[in-house]
Amino acid sequence: MALTPDRCECLVPTSIDIAGSGDGPLAGTTFVAKDLFDIAGHTSSFGHSTWRETHQPATGTAPVVARLLAQGSDLVGLAKMDQLAYSLIGNVGEGQAPVNSLDPSLFCGGSSSGSAAAVAAGMADFALGTDTAGSLRVPAAVCGILGIRPTHGALSVEGVIPLAKSFDVPGLFARDPHVLRRGFDACMGAATPAPTAPSHVRVAADVFARVDEATAALGRDVGERIAALFGAELGDIAFGDFTDAGTGEVFGRIQSREIWAEHSSWVLAHGDRLDADVRARLERCERLTHDPTDAQEADLAERRDYRDRFAAVVPSGSIVVVPVLPGYGPKRSWNDEQLADFRAGSFGLTAPASMTGAPQVVWSERPNDSARSIGIGLLTSPGDDSLLLEVLGALFGGALLA
Repeated sequence: MALTPDRCECLVPTSIDIAGSGDGPLAGTTFVAKDLFDIAGHTSSFGHSTWRETHQPATGTAPVVARLLAQGSDLVGLAKMDQLAYSLIGNVGEGQAPVNSLDPSLFCGGSSSGSAAAVAAGMADFALGTDTAGSLRVPAAVCGILGIRPTHGALSVEGVIPLAKSFDVPGLFARDPHVLRRGFDACMGAATPAPTAPSHVRVAADVFARVDEATAALGRDVGERIAALFGAELGDIAFGDFTDAGTGEVFGRIQSREIWAEHSSWVLAHGDRLDADVRARLERCERLTHDPTDAQEADLAERRDYRDRFAAVVPSGSIVVVPVLPGYGPKRSWNDEQLADFRAGSFGLTAPASMTGAPQVVWSERPNDSARSIGIGLLTSPGDDSLLLEVLGALFGGALLA
């Protein structure tokens, strides 16, 4: 049974409903949107009441939201999110943290925490979120649902409050891959191209070796199933260099400088109201902007080299199977150090799609009907979004979705 909005704690206090056109491929469906998408006449919270108090209502509606309404879906709420979209935990938004209906002992992951919570609880058929460093992929895995971080630039960011523009991507959650695809097509404004079958499936065995056995076993199993479903070649790939601590550090430095360039004025005026953890990371953002020019240029050069190396090993038509989370969490009982370790571990695993602009989907499953759901990431080359959505559809027919 679906949780009610008050029990789910996933909607902002100024949430609104908007009826869709009632006609189109999404007629009869419902969705929620993360509270950083512009809605005409509504003032977004961006995860904090002070942001709402210091900004004016939007004069227009974000195109991705308008397209969903035009295609017949009903907006049933605006979802909570972590402050300034700057967290992977789901614990520092406005008011009480959203409830993870799959496992209430866990936070929902962030920063798209309320969107994932609403879908997991059955409050909406799908939801809009955003992903910069894993803010959609981590909540999908934690809440046991499906999610897609599209190719960077595939969906319009007009009317979406940015965090770090060269990484920001609007994306979607759903419980059913067919609903996910219909929602994605609507946001695109056109049907996605008909995909070709994946030619190669590569399991990142060295990366799975860094996580728990249950996740590694499921990753291998999912890779084998995809290969069997499509007649694709199956093998392993050495992918550790794309997810190591050094990559996470380069990613973090570039992202931090972009965040400070975007939001420094507001943070300097109002940052004392933010959560201490968010404030501390924003202070690091400021410090990093004072790095020597050659150091900053070296990070950008490393990102370009990273993209070239990625393209060489992940060609069009191939899928890389990777873990999404470093372990089972994030638990509400954890202290600040444990939450920071979880964030850092997730940051490295989500880096490949963020650094390259490649699409990634999350497939969630409960192995052997266990109480725990595990999220597996499927990664491909930029522009192959439809291939990933096709793979999710095929898996849905042959496995139990959490």
